[in-house]
Amino acid sequence: MMQGITIFDFDRSVTFQDTFLRNFKHLIMTRPMSSYQRVARLWSSVKNFQKVSSSMQLENTCQFVLLGSGDYHHLSLALLAQHTTPFTLVLFDNHPDWMRPPHKYHCGSWVYTAARMTQIERIVIIGLENGDLAGKNFLDGDVDSYFQQKIVLLPYLPINALTQHSQPLIRLESKLKVDLSDGIQQILDSITTKDVYISIDKDCLREQDAITNWEQGTLPLDVVLKCISTITTHHNLVGADTVGDYSPPVFTSPLKWIGSLFDRPSNALRMNLQHEANELNAITNTKLATVLGCI
Repeated sequence: MMQGITIFDFDRSVTFQDTFLRNFKHLIMTRPMSSYQRVARLWSSVKNFQKVSSSMQLENTCQFVLLGSGDYHHLSLALLAQHTTPFTLVLFDNHPDWMRPPHKYHCGSWVYTAARMTQIERIVIIGLENGDLAGKNFLDGDVDSYFQQKIVLLPYLPINALTQHSQPLIRLESKLKVDLSDGIQQILDSITTKDVYISIDKDCLREQDAITNWEQGTLPLDVVLKCISTITTHHNLVGADTVGDYSPPVFTSPLKWIGSLFDRPSNALRMNLQHEANELNAITNTKLATVLGCI
């Protein structure tokens, strides 16, 4: 059971969700982070990440943390680093976020960095549908961790990936879409520790369940909730976070403007869905907080 809810308010994507705030006002602590909004979005230099990380220390690490847009998912690293005993990271995401650096603190490579944290025994990624794993794209990711079974990939839709040069494609898939019970058991079988940390990027969800500023998958929220409920029944939940709340991607860096064009809807920079997104995402965050034990 979570001991509280912390909102790190980088982009106002959560603090405008009146329904969510009202439902959990007795548990929520909001930490203003707007001064880091642009330097932290998409990626951070080592120096800026250290500054942001020092402002994200939790008195009690058994929290449900909301970070805002998926542009800030690499800041999960600052939360994971506060846990020192072995745990399994269970990640629901449309993207693997496991690209090899140059950027160590990047929303597309943070899983690569997490896989090298000694306290993380395994990373189980659920809900993948994005083309980042398809064909030769697989080879741009953390192939070493995959073959060492440090990273387990459980796509929601089957993906044909080239895991080694000059080798046949292999089929990556989970059982979730075909048989929910078997799919959940597959997840449980992949978890190697008693302690579990859960991270949810709402871009894995179908558009009926969330509005993000990234390409979205088709995973139903009810499936995610059932997975979380079963995981927390069998394991000790030590922390959780979510990203994927909606905010317009705004940058001062030309490189970030260019980088922002990848893996987003074609109209992401012109979307004006703040009110609609807040209403829908507030419902989803309420359900996530409830299943995580924020009562």
